[in-house]
Amino acid sequence: MAKSSLTYRTAALALALVLGMGLGSGAIAQAISMNIPPDKTHRQVAVIVTKGLTSTKKLPTPELKDARKRMLAGKDVTPDELRALSDNGDGLAAQKYERFLVSTMATSTASDIAYYGSIALGDGRVWALPAVVDALRHLDPATEPAERKKAYAAVLFPYAWAGNALALDAIIDLSGKDQLLGEMSKVTQDRIAAQGEKAGDGRVALRLAIALMQKPERSKADVGLAQHFLKRAQASDNLQVQATANNLSSLLASDGTLMAAKK
Repeated sequence: MAKSSLTYRTAALALALVLGMGLGSGAIAQAISMNIPPDKTHRQVAVIVTKGLTSTKKLPTPELKDARKRMLAGKDVTPDELRALSDNGDGLAAQKYERFLVSTMATSTASDIAYYGSIALGDGRVWALPAVVDALRHLDPATEPAERKKAYAAVLFPYAWAGNALALDAIIDLSGKDQLLGEMSKVTQDRIAAQGEKAGDGRVALRLAIALMQKPERSKADVGLAQHFLKRAQASDNLQVQATANNLSSLLASDGTLMAAKK
């Protein structure tokens, strides 16, 4: 089957989900964009958000100091020691602990993976980001502790503003009514769109359009803005993004249900 036909079917499927299932923006954006990954350069953009533990001497107990020395020397360190070091701001320990949690997913929680991965990210360890983003998608916004939500936002936004595509995707997907990051402000939306323009591949504009169109109580302004973002995506140099945006735009224009909006 030709690529254009596959792209059209993907777009049609996503719109069917929008209309019939009321899924969140993350699910819809993934349905459209899962086969349109960001380029390697934009996935690996890193930033130091908080200066983590830099000196073993600053640790509060001899046991933790010994554990850190062993870790830095490449020797065995227990998961409990890694967690304790992470709680004291050690980014390397947090990255190692995140990896341990991911490897034992059956007995760990998405919240812990996201939280300790966020500590690693704060220290500039971008390799923790994919697991963090995946874990965030599994969290319940209603029960996740407020202090952890703040920790997630505290690293995601700086990474996004630095141009990290995975962080930008996550913010779009996890924003909205009753979502983990809450409603997206106009300022945030504009800044995300601007970062997408810098990337130049149209993925961000496409995801923003989808997120707007899946809103159950979208306004006329939402519809107009979605069309605006689709036009940006249509101008993308990424042929898959361009084709998907073209198909979505055509489907939107031909479907009165999708175009319906409150005044």
